[in-house]
Amino acid sequence: MPRVSDLNPTARAALPPLKVSGTTYASNPALRMLIVDGQVLQEGQDIAPGLKLESIGPRGAVIVHQGQRLRLPY
Repeated sequence: MPRVSDLNPTARAALPPLKVSGTTYASNPALRMLIVDGQVLQEGQDIAPGLKLESIGPRGAVIVHQGQRLRLPY
């Protein structure tokens, strides 16, 4: 799975800026959260239109943009 930083410049420009400022990982998915651009998000929520937070892991998240799964390390 490609990382967001591995995308070519055109594909990267199609994404909104993604500044991760905090994360909580727990074995229970209901307790996981990611703070992106000041928004507190849980798995399955939209980060922005067309951009979904699929999962939160201990070292990175998986986002989906236009059907493409991308790794967002932190």
